[in-house]
Amino acid sequence: MALPDDYWRSYEARIDSLSEFVRAVELIAAYEADEGRTYVWRGARSASWGLHPSLVRAYIDAHGKAPLERELRSFEASMLEEAREWSLDWHQFGGRLASLELMAALQHYGVPTRMLDFTFSPFVALWFAVDDDDGDEGRVFAIDISRRRVSREDAARADPWWWEVDPGTTTIWATESWIWRPPPFEPRIVRQEGCFLMGGIPSTQPRRNVRENGIGDWRSLRADEVRECMSVPFRLINFEQAVAAASGDRLIGHEPKADAFTLRITNKDVVRTALERAFGYSYRSLFPDFPGFASFGRSFKAGFAGVAAGARKP
Repeated sequence: MALPDDYWRSYEARIDSLSEFVRAVELIAAYEADEGRTYVWRGARSASWGLHPSLVRAYIDAHGKAPLERELRSFEASMLEEAREWSLDWHQFGGRLASLELMAALQHYGVPTRMLDFTFSPFVALWFAVDDDDGDEGRVFAIDISRRRVSREDAARADPWWWEVDPGTTTIWATESWIWRPPPFEPRIVRQEGCFLMGGIPSTQPRRNVRENGIGDWRSLRADEVRECMSVPFRLINFEQAVAAASGDRLIGHEPKADAFTLRITNKDVVRTALERAFGYSYRSLFPDFPGFASFGRSFKAGFAGVAAGARKP
């Protein structure tokens, strides 16, 4: 079984154009809208990638396996302690940064954390799924965060609030995703309508089912397979549930728990061009800061390339 792609395929919808994506967003937004659900979105350049934050990816690269919750907490404690020893927790306008604010600032400059960048805008997520036409198909996730939002009180704590939750795999920290909307301390957070998704390392609760190649017989994922797919807890439901709900119907079977939908994005070049023309999304609009210019500025890169080419001439 090819994970995580088989798990994604078991529930996904295929999107070939911007108009199809707009229709899919409308269907997801309408799904159980009467209960006031809210979705956050994330785009991935490869449809076969797992959903892992930078800290988990770094751990897997170093150890060849997914971490346990206690191992992530140990790293977080060491990272925050050292950052505070460097006095990086002092706010430029006075006072000290809370733990989440400090972790967000560190992540902005490349320090790995467990927080996953998400957005309240489905179109920003789509842009990240199609911004590089590298031959792979892209993917967009929509995750329901109506039940678990980090409160202002928890966000203001000196240490991460989840350290007070048991590190077991059946707590609300390990079975549901949590969302934190940071203050607008970086321009790109505002432009990208950014937020952070987080949660404990998941296991087999709630149960997640998969089909081989997305079309075989159903079976439950084992704990190691769940962690191969994701490092934040959520569960996919079939996109056809959203299609049926929009018509006032429901698919046969148990009432689904509205955790997450996923969309496979094809024709990246076409979708990216249509997205920029319709909404104006670009590196300049989404990364409006000095690091963004250093990474994506065309004149800077063109000038550097010209200097380098000139240096090679005899």
